[in-house]
Amino acid sequence: MGLGLEALETIKEWYNHTMAQADPRVLGFPLMQGPERLFLVIALYLLVVTQGPRLMAPCKPLQLNKLLVVYNFAMVALATYIFALCSTVVIGDGFSWVCTTVDQTLSGKYGSTLIYPAGWWFMFMKIIEFADTVFFILRKKFGHVSFLHVYHHSTMAVISWIGFKFVPGGQTIIYPLVNSFIHIVMYTYYALAAMGPHMQKYLWWKRYLTIMQISQFVLLIGQTGLNAVSDCQFPKIFSYTVFFYASTILILFINFYRKAYMGKKKVQ
Repeated sequence: MGLGLEALETIKEWYNHTMAQADPRVLGFPLMQGPERLFLVIALYLLVVTQGPRLMAPCKPLQLNKLLVVYNFAMVALATYIFALCSTVVIGDGFSWVCTTVDQTLSGKYGSTLIYPAGWWFMFMKIIEFADTVFFILRKKFGHVSFLHVYHHSTMAVISWIGFKFVPGGQTIIYPLVNSFIHIVMYTYYALAAMGPHMQKYLWWKRYLTIMQISQFVLLIGQTGLNAVSDCQFPKIFSYTVFFYASTILILFINFYRKAYMGKKKVQ
């Protein structure tokens, strides 16, 4: 019993110490007071992932094409907004890809006003994207709810929350900048696909979309690796974390690409 209480006290002290390192300027944003609500949302998401297919098994797949068109174009609009905010900061404030600290970004001409909405909306977008999985389940596209899909969606929400909570600026702006651009292309593809079979002849570039997704993680790994070894006051622990995380996603995407496009034999 004594050891258990000591362990709980140690965990509590570690938690309080960690939360004390957070940037106080983000506390006023929804979901940013502590991780409890985010973990509750993720727990609910994982419950839907595990129980949704079982509940939908006796039901007919829902036809959600019109809803999907609206949803996907709305996600295109949101990703475009985030990309525009990040681009303005990067171009207008003399951003360095090798070393830009949080304070350097926030003291810039645009960073002090644009970083916070860009970071928060990027984090919140990762939560909205849980709907992708829900739509797959409701349409009984269970094969799309793969380990890569669930791992990527759930962990991106966590990584984005941590980034905005502790380092809302500096090198972190690279992630929403690159990722939002990829999502503009990706959700445009999904919106066109949802319009019906007559659009398939315009969607020959699906393979290249996957290549773009792989390329973004190669870019992020290179950028975080460069930042990790540079003489920069940006927190190294975050660079190490992103380097490791992006590497796992890269491996999974390469494996997906190999199975989806390189493993198929041409039909004679």
